Amino acid sequence: MHQFYFKSILIFFIFKKKKKIFCIKPEKGWEDTINPDESVSQVLNKNSEVDSEASTLSGSSVWLFFDKNPDSAPGYNVCKECSAKYKLSSSVTTLRKHLEKHRFKVPTKKQVVETKKKEPFKEDEQKKHDEYLVRWLICDLQPFTVVDNYYFREFINFFCPRYVIPDRHKAKDLIIESFNNQRSQIKSELHKIPGRFSLTADIWTSSVNQDVFLGLTIHYIDSNWRLCNFLLDIIPFTISHTGINISQEITRVLEEFGISNKIIALTTDNESAMLVCGREMASAFEDDFLTLTFSHYRCAAHILNLGILKLAFYMLKRLKELEPALTLLAADNELVKSLYPSDEDWSTIKNTILLLEPLEKATVYLSASSYPTIGEIRLVYSGIQSHLERFKNDNDFKQKEMATSIFEKIDEYWAIMDKYSITSAILDPRNKLSIFTDELEPRQHIQNIYKIYKERSSSFRPLLETRQTESNEFIPTDFSITESEKSELDRYLALPNEEEIEPLLWWHAHANEFPIISDMARDFLSIQATSVALEQAFSVAGNTITKTRNRLHPETARACLCAAQLVYHTKSVQVGSSQFKLVQVGSSRLKSVQVGSSQFKSVQVSSSWLELEPVQAALHSKSVI
Repeated sequence: MHQFYFKSILIFFIFKKKKKIFCIKPEKGWEDTINPDESVSQVLNKNSEVDSEASTLSGSSVWLFFDKNPDSAPGYNVCKECSAKYKLSSSVTTLRKHLEKHRFKVPTKKQVVETKKKEPFKEDEQKKHDEYLVRWLICDLQPFTVVDNYYFREFINFFCPRYVIPDRHKAKDLIIESFNNQRSQIKSELHKIPGRFSLTADIWTSSVNQDVFLGLTIHYIDSNWRLCNFLLDIIPFTISHTGINISQEITRVLEEFGISNKIIALTTDNESAMLVCGREMASAFEDDFLTLTFSHYRCAAHILNLGILKLAFYMLKRLKELEPALTLLAADNELVKSLYPSDEDWSTIKNTILLLEPLEKATVYLSASSYPTIGEIRLVYSGIQSHLERFKNDNDFKQKEMATSIFEKIDEYWAIMDKYSITSAILDPRNKLSIFTDELEPRQHIQNIYKIYKERSSSFRPLLETRQTESNEFIPTDFSITESEKSELDRYLALPNEEEIEPLLWWHAHANEFPIISDMARDFLSIQATSVALEQAFSVAGNTITKTRNRLHPETARACLCAAQLVYHTKSVQVGSSQFKLVQVGSSRLKSVQVGSSQFKSVQVSSSWLELEPVQAALHSKSVI
C-alpha cells in the first residue's frame, strides 16, 4: 500500500511539472492508470507519452519512425516501416540499430538541433561547405569535437539550415581526404617548376604527448621568379634519430613527389645526425650533375649561436629599458636596493647589449624566407666578424672575453660555410665579385659551376630557340650557341652592379639574355641561409597538438599541419605587374639601406634597423674569410 502512495505522489509531481507536454485524460482516474504491482520505472515509461510534435522536437529522431505505445500494441514501440515491436523499456540505441536494417540514417540527439525543416544541400554544394569547415578547423586549430557541440550546431543551422554538419569522425575523414588531394596536386605542380629545389629539415618533439616528427620544407623560384616555400611534409618519426634513418625518410618523401633528382641543397642545424644525413644524401645521388652541385648548408642562425645568446640579449635589453623605473623603485624599497645593479654592473650590461645586438639583427634578417638571403650571407658575416674583432681587440671593453669567444666560434663555422656561399653571392646582381677582396678564387669557382651547367644545358637546349619577351613578341637569338655560351659568364660579370634592384626582379628581366646563368641563379638563390621556415612550422605544430588535442593521432596531426601551411602560403600581394608573397613576422617589415655602393634590404625590429656599416669597413680592411 505504501508503494502505491509513493508512486502516486511521484507521478503527481511529474505531471505537475510537465503538464503542458503530457496528454492527460481528466476523466481517467489514478486507479485506472497505476497498477500497485508495477515498478517506478514502468510507471514512468507508461505515463511519459508526449504528442508527436513535442517528441519530434525535444526527443530522439527515432520517434519519427516508431509509433510509441499505440492502441494496437500497448506497451510496445512499433516500427512504422515493418511493424516490428520493441518493449517500451527498449533503449533508443536499440531502436536506432533496427532502423539501420532499413538503411535509415538517424542522427543522435546531439546531432539534432531544433530548426525549421529545409531541404539539405545537393552533393556539390554540401562539399563546398565542407571545404570551408575543414579550412576553419585546421587553420584555427580547433578540436574536432567542436562540430559535435550543441551550440555550435545551433549557431551554424541558424545561418545555414540546409547544411548538414558532419560529426567529428566525418570531419577527421574530410581533413585526411583534403590532405591526400592536396598532395596529388602538389606532385603535379612541382613537376612544372623549371628550377631545382632546396630543403630545410629538422626534428621536433611535442611537449604535450612526446610524439616525434621529422619536418621538411621546400623552397624554389617559380617561372615568374617568385621565391616560394611551404611545408612539404611533417612525418611521424618513431625510429632511432640517426642520420641514416633521417636521410632515408627524406629520400622516401622526395621519391614520392618525384623530385629526388631536382634537389640542390639541404639546410639544417649543426646536430651530428643532420651532418650525417647531409653526407648520406650527397652520396646517394647517381647523377654527376647532382653530385657536383648539391651541398649541405649549416643554419646561419645556429652558427651565430643565438640559441644561447638570444635569451640573454632580450633579458638584458629589457632590463636596460627598465633602468629608470628600477632606480625609482630602489629608492623606496630596501630589498630592490640590495639587488640593484651597481654602476659597474650597468656598464657590463650595456656593453653586452652593444656586443650582441648586431648578431640578433643579422639573425632576423637572414631568417627571411620570402626573399633571397643566401647571396648576402657573406656580407652579413663579414660585418659581424669585423664588429666582434673590434671589441675583442679593445682592452677597455668589459665583455672582451665574450667577444673573443663568439668570434672564434663563428670563425670556426665560417671556414666550413665559406665555399658554399660563393656561387650565390656572385649570382646576386647587386654584388657579383665586388664582395670579394681577392677575385681569383671566387672567379675560378663560378667558372667551374658554370661549366657544369653549360654541359648539362647543351644536351637540352636547341641550337636556335625563340623566347617570349614582355611585349609578347617572339625574337630569335642572333648569335650561335657556341659564341653565346663562351662569353655569357664574362658578359654577366662585366655588367655594373645594380644597387637598387631586387635580385629576382633583375633575373626576371635578364633571363633571356643569360639563359645558362639565369638557370644557375634560379637554383642557387632558392637556397635557405637558415632553417627558420621550419621552426615557424614547428611553432604551428605546438599550437596544433595541445592539451585539448593531446589524443590527436600523429597522422592526423600531419594532415592538419600540411594542409594548414598550404592555406597560409596562398596569400599574396600584387606589386606592379609582378605578384609577391606577403609574409609578416610580428611587427617586422622590409626596408632598403645604402651600404657603400650597394643597396640591401633590412628588417625593422622594434624601432631599430639592421646596421651593416661594419660590413663596409670589413671589405676595405681585410679579406673575407
